[in-house]
Formats: sequence, C-alpha cells, structure tokens
Amino acid sequence: RSSEIPYAGTALTANGTIYYWRIRFWDSDNLVSSWSTTSNFRMSGPPTAPTSMLVDGQSNPLAISSTTPTFSAIYSDPNTDSATAYEIDVNSNNTFTGTVMWATGKISTTISNNNRSPNYTYAGTALTGESGTTYYWRIRFWDSDDLVSNWSATGSFVDNFKHIFISGVQMRGVQIK
Repeated sequence: RSSEIPYAGTALTANGTIYYWRIRFWDSDNLVSSWSTTSNFRMSGPPTAPTSMLVDGQSNPLAISSTTPTFSAIYSDPNTDSATAYEIDVNSNNTFTGTVMWATGKISTTISNNNRSPNYTYAGTALTGESGTTYYWRIRFWDSDDLVSNWSATGSFVDNFKHIFISGVQMRGVQIK
C-alpha cells in the first residue's frame, strides 16, 4: 500500500458528482505497473435551499386559520440524500433582527429527496389571530451527511383570522342569531 497521495488537480465540485479514479506506479528501474481497477467516490454537497414554502397550505397568506399555523417546504438534495432535520425561524422583521417569535433549533425529521416536508406546527410566542402583524419565516434542512442547506427565501404571514365583516346593512323583519 502506498502512502496517501494528495489530489492536486482541478477543484472538485461538492454537489453529488461521482468522480472516477485509477492509479499506477513506476518502480526504481522505471518500469510501470498496469493501471489499477477503476474506483469512484461521490463528493457530497449540502441540500439546496428549500422552495415552495407554505403557511397553512398557502404562500404568504394574508390571514391564518388558527393561532398555531403550519409550515412546510420542498426539500431537494443534488446527491439525493434524504433530509434528517429542519430548523424554522419566525421573526417580526424580514431580516430576522427583530423579535424572535419562534426559533426551533435543529429538529429531527425524515423527508425523501424532492418531496414536501410534513406540516410543522407553530409552537412559538402566542399569536392572537387579530393583531394584523406581518411575521416573517424561513426554513432550512440537514441531509443524511449532516450538511445543512442555505436558508430558504423569506416567507411571510399575517396574524389575522379569516373574518367576514358586514358594515352598513339594514334589514327589516330579519333576526340573526
């Protein structure tokens, strides 16, 4: 067995690409060996940033359906690894420098490549469903190599329930209970 020989070629891309290699040696008499059998390795890269983000099944809703909305996104990894964890941040500022409403930290999950995550239920600072405040959120995933994606694009939702307001209606002889 030879000692380790460092690679000094063109930079390799860590995006799931499979690289093939073989080796041969020269002896002290300058006689060359046959090529080894071809071997390969895969350069594992992180998942891509999550896409198609939904709150309560909607993209950037102007109203939520409960004080515990659900969040989901599409997970994708160039080298087809499954997701093993996620993290969600919800904040009062779109740069995530405002009030932290919910920061899950790294939480275990299982998602096959190119699939939507399960719905993750909000468990942060209480929402009222009436404040009219816009909150911002983002999500990221870890793959089975424990590599983390970039944060998703920033999504938003408004802390309002879906209400129907009727104003200025006059009715005669009708009783509404």
